[in-house]
Amino acid sequence: MIKEIFCLNYIIFNNLIKEAFIRTHLTNEEKINLYRFSKKLKKQNPIALEIGSYLGASGCFLAKGLKGFNGRLYCVDTWQNNAMDEPERDTFNEFTQNIKKYTDIIIPLKGKSCKVVEEFRKTGKNIDLLFIDGDHSYESCKTDWDLYSPLLNKNAVVIFHDTGWAEGAQRVIKENVVNIADKILELKNMQAFKLK
Repeated sequence: MIKEIFCLNYIIFNNLIKEAFIRTHLTNEEKINLYRFSKKLKKQNPIALEIGSYLGASGCFLAKGLKGFNGRLYCVDTWQNNAMDEPERDTFNEFTQNIKKYTDIIIPLKGKSCKVVEEFRKTGKNIDLLFIDGDHSYESCKTDWDLYSPLLNKNAVVIFHDTGWAEGAQRVIKENVVNIADKILELKNMQAFKLK
């Protein structure tokens, strides 16, 4: 109860009220941590990339943190609910409406993460913050890691969602991440790491 009151006060104080009402599977504590990590990048032109954008809640929290530093957030999704625990449907219009406030920061990359990686590579940019919250099967999560981890800058932050139940994410972290990064956050369903 106290934690939730703190989260609500934090959201109000940081003017994230509208963003907090976007439908999501993230808790307020998880959304706040996304905001904090993106804000902590504190460099000019930081690049963040999220795999799995759904209706835009996580994207808005990340974008708000990037706002003062001329940052960009690449949102990767099919917007068809392909890997969701709800019926498949086109959610791109809802996403677009929800991110209106951040269209100068958010760049949608529509398609499967394994396909749009080439589109991102063409930008010539590297990633300062990577949020992996797409298909949580081992094969998909491993593919996301294999494709996007070579694009990470030194000391980049990598955040995984659904680590409390998704064995695929847990296995990728254990096999690939813990040896090259320090854990900087562990919540019930979210873990974050900073590359060494």
